[in-house]
Amino acid sequence: MSLLVIILGYFLGSVPFAYIAGRWAKGVDIRTVGTKNMGAHNVMLEVGRSIGILVLLLDMGKGALPVLATRWLGLSDLAALLAGIAAVLGHNFTLFLRFRGGRGLATSLGVLLALMLKEAIVALSILGVLYVLITRSISFSVIVSLAFLSLLAWWRGRPLALALSPFALLFTMGIKALPEGLRLWVSAEDKRDLIINRFIFNREARI
Repeated sequence: MSLLVIILGYFLGSVPFAYIAGRWAKGVDIRTVGTKNMGAHNVMLEVGRSIGILVLLLDMGKGALPVLATRWLGLSDLAALLAGIAAVLGHNFTLFLRFRGGRGLATSLGVLLALMLKEAIVALSILGVLYVLITRSISFSVIVSLAFLSLLAWWRGRPLALALSPFALLFTMGIKALPEGLRLWVSAEDKRDLIINRFIFNREARI
């Protein structure tokens, strides 16, 4: 049963809501405009904020649903986490678009909200404050907030699978982001500027 839910999680995660929204609302391939990322943020920038918010909710939903299904079936925390990871992998390497998908942030947030709602809400609040008011760097804000979430889950006595789930999802998202990150690092003439002004702070970010 666990394997079936994990497989279904991958198929659900593969539904390319950002791509569908771009084609339906503006006739564009979201993977070829803006940041070229098939995610809700790029949809907000290139298609429209309201459509982007809808895509955000749908992408979060496809991460949450496999986890909630494991809960309903009475499966283990590990099975719930694996089903969520499968959904993120489906989003990042979608079966329906030749395995070319997004980066998995919204889907990962949906997974975490379904795994441990209260702790994830706190982490989301930290993410929002960091991104909007301080750094404007989504990557750095995500890493900090998910690291905090892991510590919070451990402090609250959550099972090991849940306490480690933020790092597991960071690793899953990193599989997609690593090649681009390495390319930027190799090509950067000023690596200090890359770390401070582009990774930790990004004052040119739009939302």
